[in-house]
Amino acid sequence: VPGLIDIKVQIDHLASSNADLMLDSTLESEEALKGYAVHPEHVKVANEKVRPFTQSRMCLDFEVK
Repeated sequence: VPGLIDIKVQIDHLASSNADLMLDSTLESEEALKGYAVHPEHVKVANEKVRPFTQSRMCLDFEVK
């Protein structure tokens, strides 16, 4: 995916959270994030591997300066 620097699925260290897993991704820019959200490979994985097995979803986007 253009602009994607790093991506990890986190399942450890979430004891204080109400989540079972977290997708932690780093992108080059806000524009890259917008492209990632609609990229066919991202959409395919979300539709086939995530949404059918997910009860609830939360998203947090932020910029590190």
